[in-house]
Amino acid sequence: MEKYIPLACQFYDVLEMHASRKEVVIIAFFENSKSVKTVESKIKTLVTRNKEEFVVLPDDTEIRLDQILSINDTQFYGSCGF
Repeated sequence: MEKYIPLACQFYDVLEMHASRKEVVIIAFFENSKSVKTVESKIKTLVTRNKEEFVVLPDDTEIRLDQILSINDTQFYGSCGF
């Protein structure tokens, strides 16, 4: 997998908000380098492992944050500059 690029801080805040509110969201993300997948789910939690950050869904699916394209039509782009 490609080198992890930290998500822009304002988007991390959006993820935390949806997780704390236990809201169902629509997440569009790169499933691999060539295909985009969309899921409708709540966000169970956010985790950091080996300096990479992930959204964890209730079924324990993990999505690396830099693979997320959008949440509820809010496009994610940019990085935190680390």
